[in-house]
Amino acid sequence: MNHKVFLSLAALVVSFAASAAKAGTVNFDSGSAKVHNVQMIKHQQHRKHKVWVPAHRSHGHLVRGHYVWR
Repeated sequence: MNHKVFLSLAALVVSFAASAAKAGTVNFDSGSAKVHNVQMIKHQQHRKHKVWVPAHRSHGHLVRGHYVWR
């Protein structure tokens, strides 16, 4: 009985260590990629581009629709 408990415990430890090692490398790789992607997304969001602004009133004057850099 003691031998079976030891074998099952050893198998559990080995499988846990293997999954932890595999998950550790995957998380590190995907984590570094996520940081890079977030930086790229933030950089692209701040890039100015022309946006259509519909007609509106500014200081009481009617302003026709136009493009602005935002």
